[in-house]
Amino acid sequence: MKNILTLISLALICNFAVAQNSIKFRIKNAGMTTNGYFGYFKPLVNWDKDNPSKCKFIGTVDVSSINTASTARDKHLKNADFFDVAKYPNMKFESTSVTMVSANLAKITGKLSIKDVTKTVTFETRVTYSGSKVSFDTSLLINRLDYNVGTSSWTLANDLYIDLHIEK
Repeated sequence: MKNILTLISLALICNFAVAQNSIKFRIKNAGMTTNGYFGYFKPLVNWDKDNPSKCKFIGTVDVSSINTASTARDKHLKNADFFDVAKYPNMKFESTSVTMVSANLAKITGKLSIKDVTKTVTFETRVTYSGSKVSFDTSLLINRLDYNVGTSSWTLANDLYIDLHIEK
């Protein structure tokens, strides 16, 4: 019972509707789109709409929570050929700057770390207000080879699309 109360308290303190957060991806494999998601990621957002330069976005993804609706494929993606979760259990993003492009569009720059590679990425995020809640939606295109995820392939595309939704 104590553990349950602790988890509820942490959820209230973080002010996140965990079930509403999602990190999904899609990639072409043998000409077909393969969809998947990561079942566990921890978004931390410090949002100040009046002072975007003080905003901070940090996200950590548990790579072992990958789910493509195929146990065999998920197992393969977790091994050393792709994500190597035994050696690199997490992916991480940490913003370095946030600016507002318009009232509902933020430009976020930060460091994306996957495996042993960290690169600067910049993307736009749609910001939506609903009562006391704020949500952030973005799509990001990365080249999986830039992060040493897999090798060159005739069947697997290099372009990986990431769709992220966070509610605070």
